[in-house]
Amino acid sequence: MARSILSRMFSPSKKETRLRHVLQLGRLMEQQAETFYRGFAEQARDTDVRELCLELANEETQHFSLIDNMLSRWESLPMSQEDLESMDAAGRLRNVFLSPPPSDATSEQIIEYAMNEEMRMVDFYKSFEKKFSHTWKEAKLWEMVAEEMGHFSKLRDMLSGL
Repeated sequence: MARSILSRMFSPSKKETRLRHVLQLGRLMEQQAETFYRGFAEQARDTDVRELCLELANEETQHFSLIDNMLSRWESLPMSQEDLESMDAAGRLRNVFLSPPPSDATSEQIIEYAMNEEMRMVDFYKSFEKKFSHTWKEAKLWEMVAEEMGHFSKLRDMLSGL
């Protein structure tokens, strides 16, 4: 009988979360964020806001590539929708960057939304910090946290300048 992603996520003897599964979820969130920023860039009226959104979209694409590169070094463990739902029982991924403000929202409202979503991504990566005793794995998670915090800061700076 084939083992599910959830059963492979935890080592039967140690009950350890595998970094690859966290990163698979992270990769999906990075795609969702990139799609949001590209869409917001298209509707943004303010040139500075549009440029920031395109910059963040490109950074999300880089995050996706960074994660993809890390994952390419490991055995592939494909994820079905059922497996994804099992792994994401807490709903960390379910709505990240998927419930944007309406099309008539102001730039301020959209930036506030994006700041909130970036913090949700930070919380996602941080929530796994204690799961990994290996320094390298912790460092990879903190690398993603730092990137998302950088996005939050850029958005906050843009919001304060509007």
